Parts: sequence; structure tokens; C-alpha cells
Amino acid sequence: MVVLDKTKSGLELSLDFTLPSRLIPGSAGGGGGEQTGKPYTYISNTGNDISDAFRKIQSDLSRKISFGQTRVIVIGRQLAEEGFESILDFFAREPTMHMNAYLFVTPGKARDIESTSAIMERFPTDILVGYANSHVTVDSTIKDFLTGGDIIVAMLKFGKTKIESEKEKEQLWMGTSGAAIFKQGKMVDTLNTGEMRGGLWILGKMKDAEISVSSPTDGKDVSFMVKRAQTHIIPKVREDQIEILIQCKAEAEVLSSSSNINLLESKQLEKLGQSLDMEVNKRMTSAIDKTKKVQSDPFRFGEYIDWNYPVKWNSMKPRWRDLYSSIKIETETNITIKQIGTYLNHVHVTTDSLNEVAQ
Repeated sequence: MVVLDKTKSGLELSLDFTLPSRLIPGSAGGGGGEQTGKPYTYISNTGNDISDAFRKIQSDLSRKISFGQTRVIVIGRQLAEEGFESILDFFAREPTMHMNAYLFVTPGKARDIESTSAIMERFPTDILVGYANSHVTVDSTIKDFLTGGDIIVAMLKFGKTKIESEKEKEQLWMGTSGAAIFKQGKMVDTLNTGEMRGGLWILGKMKDAEISVSSPTDGKDVSFMVKRAQTHIIPKVREDQIEILIQCKAEAEVLSSSSNINLLESKQLEKLGQSLDMEVNKRMTSAIDKTKKVQSDPFRFGEYIDWNYPVKWNSMKPRWRDLYSSIKIETETNITIKQIGTYLNHVHVTTDSLNEVAQ
């Protein structure tokens, strides 16, 4: 993992390294005994730029650094707002670096991640890779960033809690939040968690999503697992009129219900489906409105126009940011409820019914 923060005179670079002597319990001393300490460490240094900081780290190590196993790059917010395109250019020129390494932005200092506890995994890197692979957040990579400065990047959040397995000591934990909006390589705004997931729908990267909507009978929550989502983006250009249509289809299964709704009634089920459609449309529209406000096109709508109307795109491209902030973008969602489960309604136990059973 590569961790980057802005400093007054340049930047700070931190690299995590596996400690082979701590990977197997008892191997450090050549005998038995319990493993002591984390199986990894961070080495940091500062410099005018990333090359300078990297040279300083390398000069203090007996082994040559290779980025061949690097899967994650974490950027502090201040550096993200300044822009780190030149840093990613450094990695793009590094022959051992994988262009599919995931990007994350932290709300404060990126080095906060060094204090987090990797309870469920052996290394913090595995946690971040798990976030991206499971599509609970945006899985933007170096390659995505270098192919265009407009992009959304996953944001992390940090907090403190007591963990029972750690003898109830207060630990710094890490989780996913929303996403950072980048315009021409600089962070300009953020999406909240709902808007970020709306972005996943637009990008066609929504894998499995749990969504709760209010029941039409009593307003209580009914939770669904949305699966097999598909997204199609259709651009339409007529003279100077530009329209983008986003069509989403998916299937949903009932997870739980605190409502008295009868899921066997087709009309009630249809209303629930409409509520799901409205919720997804709301998330997508809110995410799009945020990007319009800052004139950033992280969902690459311009590319769809280029593919379908290449001649017209050539004339639009120089003024695309101004056009994007005012174009008409519509969303259409059709979520079909396929499974309602075998447990359809609440069981209401009364004193009379218990007496009848006892008799």
C-alpha cells in the first residue's frame, strides 16, 4: 500500500512492508512462542515531490523496493484537492506498478490509516481491496484516473470503538463513506453514501445492494436485496439539443419487513417496486446534480456521445463542461421483485392464543 499526504514543503510518502519474521508465530527466534506485533510496518519520508521522498526511503533500506505487490494507493484530502496527477504519472512510468491498483481518499490525513486495526484481515490492504472487489464502494484505479481527470474516487472514514477481541481497548476502525468528485485531476466536491451508490448504478458497477423503502400500508421499512442490475446509457443529439437517458433494470428479493403489508397482494407489491424505482432514481439524480454543479463529468457521458455522434462531438468537446452543466439527463429504473420469501407476515401472539395452545 502507498500512502500520500501533502506537507508544507511538498509531500509525505509512506510505504507498507511485510515483516517475514512475524508472518509465522515463533519464527523470529527460531523456536516456539506466540507472534508478537503486527506482521507489517510503515516506512515514511518527506520530499519536494514523490521521487525525492521515494529516494530517501530507498536509501535507508537494505532491500530494493518493488511496487509489484502494490494494490492500493491512499491519498489525503488536502493532497487530493491540490491534485495528484503528477504522482500517478510517476507510478505510470514505474515498470513494476500495476495500473489496476485501487485509489482511496481519506477525509483528513492519509496516515490515519496506519493506526487502524486489521481485525478481520492480516493486512489493512486486504480490507481496502475487499471494499473494491465487493462493490460496496467505487473501484477506481490508476488507469481510470489517467484516462481522464474527471472521476469519482472512494472515500474512507475513521472512528474509534472498543473491540471485544482486542481486550475491549479503544481502537481506530476504518469504513467506507461516499466518494470524492475530481475535475481535471483535482478533488472539487464529495458524494454522500447514497449518491455514491447512485453513481455505482450509473457506472453499471452495482453488484448487490440492500435498499429499504417505506411500506404503502403503514410507512414502516421493507428491506430488499437488489441483484443482477444492468445499466444502459443512451445519448441523443439533435442540433444543439443533448439528452442522456439512463436505463436501469434489476431484480429484488425481500430481506426483511417491519410492516404489516401482505406481500401476496400484487397491487401492494407493485407499489413497493415503484418505491424502489423512485429511490434509485433519486440517488442517481442527486449524484448527477452534484457533478453538474462543479462541471465535472466523472460518469463519462461525453464518451457515449463521442461513440454515437463522433462528428458532433468534435465540435462539442471544447465547450463540453459548459454544456454538461445544462444538458437534460433522465433516469428510468425498473426493479422487479422476484422473491418475497416464505415468511410473509408477522406472527402476532396473544394471551388467548397461548391459552388455546395450552388446552
